[in-house]
Amino acid sequence: MNLGQIISEIEDAVQDETYLSGTIQTMINEAVLTIATGLPTPGRYEETTPPLPSLYTTDTVDTTLSSGIADLPTTFNRDVIQVLNSDSKEIPIIKSFQKFLKNNPEQNAGDVIKCAVSGGRIFYREIPAAAETLTLHFYEAPATLALNTDIPSCIPIHLHRPLIVGYVCREIFNKIELGMAGPKVDTANYSRIFDKGLLDLADYYPHDGVSEYYEDLTDYCE
Repeated sequence: MNLGQIISEIEDAVQDETYLSGTIQTMINEAVLTIATGLPTPGRYEETTPPLPSLYTTDTVDTTLSSGIADLPTTFNRDVIQVLNSDSKEIPIIKSFQKFLKNNPEQNAGDVIKCAVSGGRIFYREIPAAAETLTLHFYEAPATLALNTDIPSCIPIHLHRPLIVGYVCREIFNKIELGMAGPKVDTANYSRIFDKGLLDLADYYPHDGVSEYYEDLTDYCE
């Protein structure tokens, strides 16, 4: 489905002229970004819905001489899964940011031997004497849908209706039915459709179970 088709389907479902196509378009882009970023998998709340493979990308950041911190690329959305130094050697990503800080309080000179990711930034130890380029592997934010012919290709086509239409209709009906007596029938209906779409997405792109994050074993080496 392209953007124009998705808007038309939502307008037909909602039948409320107060929701203009521009408003619906904004909500569609919100839906795509939310799905790409990940949500708790219904019934498997310890799991986050998987990243979308077509959004996998690489970009670089440069170390500085004054601080062991760098901003992540502006296109970053989720899951830095690998960091490589300028020799293409993997730098361990420490799972716990707090443990990373506790075990590495000082920023000493030297090659980068470990890093952690938190709050849109990458923290690394040590600090190279000369600026070094680090290559990050991650999932970027989806492109904004602007034209009616634009297609949210990062989401499998067969899940456009349950995920995108389901999300937007759920949000709209939740507002329409706010304060109404009795159950929110339409909100509940589209919530079920959306949740089923999330489960189908998790089955379509199953987690591979391979983690690129590491425990910091510094405590056990002292």
